[in-house]
Amino acid sequence: MSDRELRILTSADVDKVLDSLDQRLAVDSQRAIFAAYSTQGDAEDIPGVRKLQLPLRHQLMSADQTMLIMPARVTGTMSCKIVSVPRAGSDGLPGSTIMMDEKTGKVKAIMNARKLTALRNAAGSVLSYQALAGGEQKPEHLVIFGSGTQADGHARAFLQTYPSINKVTVVARRSTPRSQELVKDIASHFPSVKVVEGVASYADGTSEGGFDLAKTVADADIICTMTSSTKALFPAAPVKKGAHMCLIGSYKPHMREVEDELVKRAGVVLVDSREACGHEAGELQGMSEDQLVELGEVVDVSTRDAAVKKVNGVGDVNIFKSVGLGVQDVAISAVVLAEAERLGLGTVVPDYD
Repeated sequence: MSDRELRILTSADVDKVLDSLDQRLAVDSQRAIFAAYSTQGDAEDIPGVRKLQLPLRHQLMSADQTMLIMPARVTGTMSCKIVSVPRAGSDGLPGSTIMMDEKTGKVKAIMNARKLTALRNAAGSVLSYQALAGGEQKPEHLVIFGSGTQADGHARAFLQTYPSINKVTVVARRSTPRSQELVKDIASHFPSVKVVEGVASYADGTSEGGFDLAKTVADADIICTMTSSTKALFPAAPVKKGAHMCLIGSYKPHMREVEDELVKRAGVVLVDSREACGHEAGELQGMSEDQLVELGEVVDVSTRDAAVKKVNGVGDVNIFKSVGLGVQDVAISAVVLAEAERLGLGTVVPDYD
């Protein structure tokens, strides 16, 4: 593309990219970005210019929406993601990412970002498991709490990465067309995997159809939570030794998806950002900085051994807590754009500027 062209990727274009995307590209992009974030380091040759820049998130509010504006920069790529959070009802979270050519300052792409957040979070979760498991684990049972885009992204990411997984349980508070469609979608893409829906609410002790929440949790090798719950989703006691949890849902101090007892069992928690999780993650309130290890410290070669030993050497379960970083969006958007260009997807506006 010339620097006068603009590529627009619709949700359908992004779907086509994701259907054929090698999951390793997504995970590798997050590995590099987390390592860069935690080493934070390095300035470029130009005084005052850092390789990685992550300004504060801004908000614009209306009667119906809260719009989150998240700019970020990694050497070679600048982007800004805008996500709308509705005050009532939900058709998902509308989002778009604007990508800039930092040499010319011109916009080079606009892409629908509804599924990109899920893609980057799922890649980060897979990376957290890879980094601590050391390539030796062969998980068989994946349990997912939630039925939205994040749930779909996590199911696909883990199933593509770990063919040993032969069962997926989707746990919802109630069976809905969305949760039923998620189960069908996972089953259609991975026909050799048993996919079931369980309806249960640990908060009020209800379940349907004979579903046993405690037994399901006890059998799980990996548990991923993607809800806006303010109460724990499942009991801590049945979780087996060696289980790995990816907590993605909570992003405010009053929100939580697991019991305090489970956090105590982990002892040290793996996080995407020590600073962000310390302020925002409800499950981690009251923990000291010394009890939090960043994923970037685990994957960076200079700090990996000590960081992995610290996380694995304390508790009998592992927890990865993520509230999301803007630089993750830069990395995953660059991967999706490169694949879209390779596949010839999107609408190219020839003389945008």
